[in-house]
Amino acid sequence: MQIGSKYKVTIIDEDNIGNGIAKIDNYVIFVKNALLNEEVMIEITNINKHYALAKIDNIIKKSKYRIDVICKYYDLCGGCDFLHTTYENEINIKIKYLEKLFNTKINYLDNFNVLNYRNKVVLHVLNGKLGYFNSKTHNLCEIDYCYLLNHKINEKISEIKKYNLDYIKEIMIRCINNKIMINIYSEKDNIDLKNINCDSLYINDKYIKGEKYLIDNLNNIKYSIYPNSFYQVNNETMKIIYDKAKNYVGFGNRLLDLYCGTGTIGIYLKDNYKNITGLEINSSSIENANINKELNNLNNIEFICDDAKNIKGKFDTIIVDPPRSGLSKEVINYLNDSNSNKIIYISCNPNTLKRDLDLLNNYKLDDISCASMFPRTKHIECVCKLIKL
Repeated sequence: MQIGSKYKVTIIDEDNIGNGIAKIDNYVIFVKNALLNEEVMIEITNINKHYALAKIDNIIKKSKYRIDVICKYYDLCGGCDFLHTTYENEINIKIKYLEKLFNTKINYLDNFNVLNYRNKVVLHVLNGKLGYFNSKTHNLCEIDYCYLLNHKINEKISEIKKYNLDYIKEIMIRCINNKIMINIYSEKDNIDLKNINCDSLYINDKYIKGEKYLIDNLNNIKYSIYPNSFYQVNNETMKIIYDKAKNYVGFGNRLLDLYCGTGTIGIYLKDNYKNITGLEINSSSIENANINKELNNLNNIEFICDDAKNIKGKFDTIIVDPPRSGLSKEVINYLNDSNSNKIIYISCNPNTLKRDLDLLNNYKLDDISCASMFPRTKHIECVCKLIKL
């Protein structure tokens, strides 16, 4: 076997990131965008000691779940992983993976908003062209339209491309409540693009014009968002996950929201607990969280800007929503010693979630659900309830 060689194979399994799995003489081949039971001619693109990577050269027998790809950048961009199959099949593949990983039944929280859902994008500029970097490279895929982005963001991309993009490195665009926020990273401040029509404009994180922050509304709760503040990119799925978390937490006296971001879920649970504490290391997010506290006239919640590993105190219930890397050793130790009745864990990485659940040996998994924060990509969000042993 060598790179460029071609073989006829049958796909005998699928992984959770959009690859079909075949074998040649018991040697595993991961075939990009292949589906279970398909017969395909493949071309080897990469060889490792234990497996090889391949792309489809020709489909001989097509899966009933295969659909036409709507995006002309699908094989170039690397941002999506499941546009070649039905959304139902995508979810089935992911649930199958999760149930094997956690060895338990996984509840799926329905989400019907599977395209044009992203309220934020970061685009790169190279040689005056605007687009995404190819997956794991710095090769630019220039785009005119992305099927994952909010329609107004796509309209703004078309407008931006009419400007001179020299000296610009990166552009962040948010769409909140139909208002557009743009943050331009440029080698100089005096650029043509600063004249673009938008509701909030920053250059190199410096406020230029319009509104200093945008305000979203979720279940009659107001949330302010600065350019660098963390805010979930899919409003519908955020609400779905927060409603499940609300069902998990019940009611009580003291709630800790660890990795609280802009305070979104803590404020969402404002009526469930008498006292709520949110902790977050990102100062911009904490500034938003305190604005959100004022916007919603709350006096039962406080926000602290600090590293999660420094948390102290006792709480009835603890919510954690860490980055993809999961919980630190210090936070694991704190949770095991916390004596809290329940831990609600929201995760954007099932593998680090599984690792952390195995380390939280004073708690057991009581229930777990998943939801699509990023439909048509390899990612899946989990929310679970742990109870004290």
